Amino acid sequence: MQKIPLNKLLEIAIFSAKKTGAHALKNQHRRTETVKTFKHDVKLVLDVECQKIAEQSILDSFPHHAILGEEGITEMDSDYEWVIDPIDGTMNFTRGFPYWCVSIAVRKNGTVLAGCVFNPVSNECFTAHIESPALCNGEPLVPSDVKHLNESTIFSGVSKYVDQDPDAHFKLFQTLIFNTRKVRINGSAALDICHVASGHADGYFETTLYLWDHAAAGLIAQRAGIIMHTYPLPHDPHACGVICANAHLINPLLSIHTDCFSS
Repeated sequence: MQKIPLNKLLEIAIFSAKKTGAHALKNQHRRTETVKTFKHDVKLVLDVECQKIAEQSILDSFPHHAILGEEGITEMDSDYEWVIDPIDGTMNFTRGFPYWCVSIAVRKNGTVLAGCVFNPVSNECFTAHIESPALCNGEPLVPSDVKHLNESTIFSGVSKYVDQDPDAHFKLFQTLIFNTRKVRINGSAALDICHVASGHADGYFETTLYLWDHAAAGLIAQRAGIIMHTYPLPHDPHACGVICANAHLINPLLSIHTDCFSS
């Protein structure tokens, strides 16, 4: 298969993310149209619509590429696979809280090559490919240089599987709260990781994410100089835990995780 230039892959990721985000933003008045509800989550009609828009935007340029999305999979015999979260932060979106985004990455044989995270409300467009700097609207991302955990701001999320091991999760949050300056739960993993890359926070922690939640943002963060640590989970091949931080804080955060989940 012919090698595709990284700039071209990133260009299509950006185009697709912006087109998808524009549809979601234009249709915010339909944000409560629901396909299915879960105990700790919801699937919207717009989730499905937006994934179809993202897929078509990609397949128009790369008709033989595979798609792995939160709302479904398009299998192809291809080394290239696009990873889509059409609305990351769905619960925020349903409530009209302007912290949600479109996340689109492309990987080849399992290695993420390019990614875009786009917040249509703020018009923030985070981008990188595997050989480029990480940018937001064309400006370089600069992580924080906070050296001590007790001076840090840590973003986090609550796993939808928290009911399966509540004591460990509550111990984790208690430990973070007691040992950091602030802990914030914002509701969009992709945006949170990008804001760690931007220096707006110093680290991010979540015990259950899916590939579409972190593929684009993880690459963007790494290209900014953030250290990403993921660990697999047994219930789903696309699920993992994620810990990321600047170089000073990654080991303290890993130690907290080990302490809370070792038993």
